[in-house]
Amino acid sequence: MRFEPLHESFGARVFDFDCRNCGDAALALTLKKALSDWQVLLFRGQDLTDAEFVAFCRLFGELEILPEPEKRHPAHPEIFNLSNVRPDGSLTPNDDPQAVFLRGTSRWHTDSSFRHVPCLATILYALDVPPEGGDTEFANMIAAFESLDPTELEALSRRAAVHSYAYSRSANPGRLPPLSAEELAKVPDTVHPVLRRLPDGRHSVFLGGHVSHLEGEDVASSRHQVRELETRLTTIGNVYRHRWQRKDLLLWDNRSTLHRLTGYQIDKYRRVMRRCTVAGTTGVEPVDKELWG
Repeated sequence: MRFEPLHESFGARVFDFDCRNCGDAALALTLKKALSDWQVLLFRGQDLTDAEFVAFCRLFGELEILPEPEKRHPAHPEIFNLSNVRPDGSLTPNDDPQAVFLRGTSRWHTDSSFRHVPCLATILYALDVPPEGGDTEFANMIAAFESLDPTELEALSRRAAVHSYAYSRSANPGRLPPLSAEELAKVPDTVHPVLRRLPDGRHSVFLGGHVSHLEGEDVASSRHQVRELETRLTTIGNVYRHRWQRKDLLLWDNRSTLHRLTGYQIDKYRRVMRRCTVAGTTGVEPVDKELWG
């Protein structure tokens, strides 16, 4: 197994590895360390059944069951279907709730940040990809942290953000059917520090589209501050754009990256992805205050 960089600051393509061969504990530790080091890992040309995909994803930890039951795989509920193809093979119209949901992923976000213990990683496996558009962009939020000056670092270290699944659904570009009270109760709003300490001792900026506002601050003005900060911190040369190929398997660390879908013609081109989300094991650790003396 060898690694080739995808971007000057993060990300690697993994060579000489078959994701079906995933029973070795030492190999799992190697991959976990590689994920922490590189933040984004690409495995090309992987030919996996749904069961094999789930088995590979479990190398990294327990898998989440995501809130929307209609998008879960019938035999493997850990798989979240990201697809614009209906069961009869037709494509979803642009005003269909599934198309609205897919367009919503074009906002910078980090998956499952609305949980008290956010997820560790996301794994996406491409079955069908459009001939144009539908790429995924990743922003290195460790590099974003390192770009902040000491005054801003100190100020942001004192702030926390409210992450809300209900808010992020309401902010989609179009209407989505309401979640049941039972499903919403599983994902209440939660609060995380804006700057977080990672297990390897590095730090990252932890924001994204699930952030409703800054805790204790005016909702409207703090939303504007958050979006301005996200825009600035994703335009500093720290973004890798992934052009999908069929049978790509892409794995990323949600603790240290943001990501978003780029636009494509949802009602014209097929895009079928299988997604698993690796649950986190610890809450969000705030940054070390001694960084500023």
